[in-house]
Amino acid sequence: YWISSFFFPQGFMTASLQVHARKTKIPIDTLEFFSNVTTMIEASDVKTMPESGANLHGLYIMGCGWDHKDGSLRESTKDILFESMPVIWLEPIDISDVNSRVKERNLYQCPIYKTSERKGTLSTTGHSTNFVKYFPLNQPGMDTAHWISRGVAMLCMLDD
Repeated sequence: YWISSFFFPQGFMTASLQVHARKTKIPIDTLEFFSNVTTMIEASDVKTMPESGANLHGLYIMGCGWDHKDGSLRESTKDILFESMPVIWLEPIDISDVNSRVKERNLYQCPIYKTSERKGTLSTTGHSTNFVKYFPLNQPGMDTAHWISRGVAMLCMLDD
């Protein structure tokens, strides 16, 4: 699914979780998506749909680059502000499993924003008008503060 096409991506993600919860009879409030960055560069490379969850494409990373070979964050290439991310599989798993994977693998909790402004207001539903959620991403064994200080984030769309 092209995430940039959704006005409210959180609603799509909740609906995808709900489909999985109903199919498996697991309470939705015990589930969370875990982001698995695939090796598929373009959406056209996806040949089959996952059994559970959803594949997303159309995200851009800023503040660093993405190492397609190692499947992890890397330092930015000179003069390149944004890089297109590969297809990301959102795997529905138990919330406690997400937290343990993040700690065990030393994953960077990358924020996702709709736009590059990185700010928004709280709507009447209590959701930010710009922040979407955090996706845990592989990183090359550094302290996650390294990526925080570089302002690494993913964007659903670019300004141009």
